[in-house]
Amino acid sequence: MIPLIIIRPQPGADATLAAARERGLDAHVFPLFAIHPLPWDAPPREDFDALLIGSANAMRHAGGALAAYHAMPAYAVGDKTASAAREAGLDVIASGDGGLQQVLAAVRPEHRRLLRIAGREHVDLIVPEGVTLMAREVYAAEPKPMPPALTALLREPAAVLLHSGEAAAHFTRLCDENGVARARVSLAAIGPRVAERAGQGWAALHLAPTASDAALLALASEMCQEMLGKPVPDKSPMPEDTAPFPLPPAAPSPRRSGGRQFTVALLAFLLGAALVGWLGWRGYLADLFPDRADTPAALASPMADARPNSAPAPSPATPAPDLGTFETRVAMLEDRLSRLDFQTTAASGNAARAEGLLIAFATRRMVDRGEPLSYVADQLRLRFANAQPRAVDTIIEFARNPVTIDDLTARLEALSPELTGTPDDVSLWQRARHQLANMFTIRRDSSALLRPEARIERARMMLTARRIGDAIAQVERLPGAGSADNWIADAHRYDDVQHALDLIETTAMLEPRRLQDGTGRRIQQESPLAAPTPPAQATPTPEASATPKT
Repeated sequence: MIPLIIIRPQPGADATLAAARERGLDAHVFPLFAIHPLPWDAPPREDFDALLIGSANAMRHAGGALAAYHAMPAYAVGDKTASAAREAGLDVIASGDGGLQQVLAAVRPEHRRLLRIAGREHVDLIVPEGVTLMAREVYAAEPKPMPPALTALLREPAAVLLHSGEAAAHFTRLCDENGVARARVSLAAIGPRVAERAGQGWAALHLAPTASDAALLALASEMCQEMLGKPVPDKSPMPEDTAPFPLPPAAPSPRRSGGRQFTVALLAFLLGAALVGWLGWRGYLADLFPDRADTPAALASPMADARPNSAPAPSPATPAPDLGTFETRVAMLEDRLSRLDFQTTAASGNAARAEGLLIAFATRRMVDRGEPLSYVADQLRLRFANAQPRAVDTIIEFARNPVTIDDLTARLEALSPELTGTPDDVSLWQRARHQLANMFTIRRDSSALLRPEARIERARMMLTARRIGDAIAQVERLPGAGSADNWIADAHRYDDVQHALDLIETTAMLEPRRLQDGTGRRIQQESPLAAPTPPAQATPTPEASATPKT
C-alpha cells in the first residue's frame, strides 16, 4: 500500500491517524511541530463583545487566563475547535469550516469588538469596516527536524497530509535539506494558502473540497488508490507551466503508448514541412517577407531588373524553385520566432517584477497606515521570502503590532514632561548638577546648546522628516530618557521596518536570480534597471596585428 504521512502536531495527529486507519489507509504519524504555551495577558473583558477562535490548540494552551472570558460569545472554525471552546466555558454561537475569514464575515452586528485567541504563526485577516480585532498569541508551534524513519519512508512513493501553511513550508524545507525527491511525494492540502506555501515539483498536489479533516482524508484515500494504479514518476521535476496547485483530480484520461505519440509527432512534422515547401514553391511565403531587397539573392544583383538586355523573369504560371532563397527565408523566419520568444519571456519577467514592486508599494502603504497586511503577507512570502527572508519576517512581525509616525509623535508629546524633568531616582549630586546646568549656559560646542525643550522639538521635526535614527538620538540625550524606553524600542522597530521595505523594493527592481513570480516560479529575466555587463575586449590575433606594410 501507499503510505500516508501525517505531520500535524499532537493531539490532532492521533485523531487523524485513527480516522485514516478506519478508512483502511496505511497511515503513519511523524509530528514535525511541538506545541507549547506562551505567556500572555488577558485584556479586560468589558473591552470586547465576542471571541474569535481558529484552532483547538488555542483552547488547550490558553491556560488560566481564559477563565476571564467565561460564558462569553465565541466564533470558532470547525467542530473540534467549537467543542474545545465549549469545554473551556465559552458560549459558541457560530462555527464554520471555511476558515476564519469566512467566520469573520458572518459575525453578528452586535459583536463589533472581537478578541482573537491564536497561535504565534497565524494568518492575517481582512477586518470588515466597523469591526475592531485584537489578537493575543497563546501558543507556538516549534518546528522539529525530520526523523530518519520518515526520511527512509519518503525514499519511496508516499502521500503527505498538509493541515497548515507553516507545516507545508517546513516540510518542503526538510525534504530539500534531507535529499528527498519531491517528484516521489504526493501532497494533499487542506486549502489554497496551504498548497501555495508547499511550492512546486511534487508528484501531485491536490486541494480538499472543504477545509476539514474528513474531506482531506477522503482526498488522500483517492490519491493513494490512484497512485497504486499508475506508474510513479521519476525524479524529473514538474513542467514549468504546471500550476502551483491543481483542482481536485478528475477522471483519468486514456493514455497513448509511446510509439503512437512518436508516430503522430512525426506525421505532424512531415505535414508541416510539406506545407512550408509547397507555400515556398508557390511563392506565398513572399508575403511574410515584404523586404525582399534584404535577402542575399537580391543583394547579389541589385541592378538586375534595371538592365535593358537582361533576360525576362520567369512567368508566374511556371515558377522555378530557388533553394537558396527558400532556405534563407526559413532561417529568417526561425530567427524572428526566436526573437519573439525571447521578447515574450522578457515581457513576462518584467511584468512579474512590476507586480512584485506593486506588492512592495502596497506593503509600505499598509505599514505606514498601521493596517494589517492580510493577503499582502502571503504575496510577500511567495515573491520575496527566497530572496530576502529576514526582511519579510521583519515586515510581517511588525504588522502584527504596528506603530505609525503619528503614534510616535503623540507619545513623544505625552512623554515631554517626564523627558525634560529630573528623574526621581537620581542622586542629590546629579540633581544639583542638573539645576546648575539650567541656571548657566556654557557655549563650548553647538551640539551642547540644546535645552531639553529644544531637543524634543528637534525630535518632532526628525519624526516628520522620517529621520527616525536622529529622533531617537535626540530623545536618548534627554534627562528623563529612562521613561521613554518603550518609545525608543518602538521607534527602533519602525526604523527597522522602513529599512526592510527599502530592501524589498530594491530587490523587486534589481534582484537577478532569487525573485519569484505569483505562481512561485523563479524569474529568469534580468531587470532592465540593472547595470549592463561590460563586454569583454577582444584580444587581437597575430594575423590581425601583423598587417603588411605598403
